[in-house]
Amino acid sequence: MQPKEEFLITNKFDESDLDVLKAFQKIKSDKKIKEIISRKPDWESENSFILSIAKNYKTNNKKLFRKNNDSKDDLTNIWLSIVENKATSYFIEKKVKPFTGLNYDSLSDIAKLSNNVESLNKIDEILEKEYGIIILYEKSFKGLKLDGCAFNLPNNSPVIAMSLRYSRYDYFWFTLMHELSHVSLHHDMLSTPIIDDLENESQVMTEIEANRAASESLIPIEANRSLFRTKDEPKTLLTVCKKFSINPIVAAGAVRKKYNNYRIFSDLVNSINVRMELGFDD
Repeated sequence: MQPKEEFLITNKFDESDLDVLKAFQKIKSDKKIKEIISRKPDWESENSFILSIAKNYKTNNKKLFRKNNDSKDDLTNIWLSIVENKATSYFIEKKVKPFTGLNYDSLSDIAKLSNNVESLNKIDEILEKEYGIIILYEKSFKGLKLDGCAFNLPNNSPVIAMSLRYSRYDYFWFTLMHELSHVSLHHDMLSTPIIDDLENESQVMTEIEANRAASESLIPIEANRSLFRTKDEPKTLLTVCKKFSINPIVAAGAVRKKYNNYRIFSDLVNSINVRMELGFDD
């Protein structure tokens, strides 16, 4: 007769468990709890959803990920925790291919997809199947200045997420290429997530590098002189774009940013609503 196994039952929690419980209570008492709960999958209970966020929240609190200078840190953490949960589920369900790198030529190839609006609904599949990169769209919380993030899953699979804070086509493409540039240039650093507010002119070197790579992937260096002379000349801008195979909306957005003049080319840059194209409520 085999001896019975003895089990010790205790009501003691270790420090990690207590941190999760504290995070759970903090999230549940947040002023935006209704908006947080609205993000949960239909099949999951509210408490289970909050608990899954709390586990990531506790871990993220111990990471020194870059936060926006004027963001609400707790909401940023909650947003990131939701994204991390979705990314993990996506990886398991889709069996994403191993990531082997993303070079400058690949960045340029992806940027060229901006010339076809229909590519918006194909980007997730292209990034996953061709490059082993997961992309997610997760709406930001009201008042939170946040455009996107880049991080690695525990197995080093890269994930980028976009909040679609603005629905302009040019803003979408610059944000996408900025986050992909982090994957290309800083993959070995992404065990610590990078959180981006692209309206904040950061002087951090990783951000300067990602901005430069994103800009050059969308607009070839050789096109800069001609493009930035166009200013408020739509016909000239279209001619330059045709010559260098640049999407006119993306080019117009770059000119507006260059001269800090957001009145020019207004009709052009607002001609496509990205959130609507992707099937999200605007």
